[in-house]
Amino acid sequence: MTLNTKRLIVFTDLDGTLLDQNTYSYRASLPALRKLQALQMPVILCSSKTRAEIEPLWRELPLEDPFIIENGGAICFTPDYFTSAVTNARPDAKLYTLELGSHIGELRAGLAEAAHRLHIRVRSFGDMNAADIAELTGLTRHQAQAAAQREYDEPFLIEEPSRERMLATALRMRGFIVTKGDRFFHLSRGSDKGKASRLLMDLYRKDGAALMSVGLGNSANDLPLLLAVERPILIRNPDRSWDSTITQNIPGIRKTMSIGPEGWAESVEKLLAEIV
Repeated sequence: MTLNTKRLIVFTDLDGTLLDQNTYSYRASLPALRKLQALQMPVILCSSKTRAEIEPLWRELPLEDPFIIENGGAICFTPDYFTSAVTNARPDAKLYTLELGSHIGELRAGLAEAAHRLHIRVRSFGDMNAADIAELTGLTRHQAQAAAQREYDEPFLIEEPSRERMLATALRMRGFIVTKGDRFFHLSRGSDKGKASRLLMDLYRKDGAALMSVGLGNSANDLPLLLAVERPILIRNPDRSWDSTITQNIPGIRKTMSIGPEGWAESVEKLLAEIV
């Protein structure tokens, strides 16, 4: 099926993809984003970031489509977005939340138990204050406070790199999901970006929408998303590399020549040119 027969639904990672990995700016990707919005093509933010981080950005851009938080831990959307009822969605004053992943207390307990049993030193967001997170990420203190509001995904560092595989294996054997992002390992259970994206696409189809799915990401924790979509695109990293986990698992994946949001804009412009 050619692109001409469908509109696009674009799932996008944030840091290192839609946003600059170091400055968190979307200036370079904004013109291409505006073109997607003008064509009424859904743009789904899909990140390891928390709702407290993503929702302000979602409103600032501004977007109206659902967004996926904390590596697929939950989907957030406006009450009137889908015409069909969404089973198990939890309402609040502003948005509905469809929870998919395990809660943060369970994740932190599992990480602490595995690390203690293997005598491996780890440092997770649960051990850090806002100043620590800001120092490690380059976020402002306010942004770091939002990043600390974890619900379904726990970022962590392993202080002994030689033992990373041992800990990851132990956690996976207990049913946890361990992925590698731009700066941290991430621990979750019950969902990932791919599962959340597929569920969201099913909701669109239930509403009668004919959409071709596109996924854009730059790091290993985007692999489930890129495997779930029809058109996966790998964004080049600041060191001019492409993530090896993704290239090994999706041979022949479309890759951008430009880095970060410049690469994001490059790939979206090419897709839109194919439609026209």
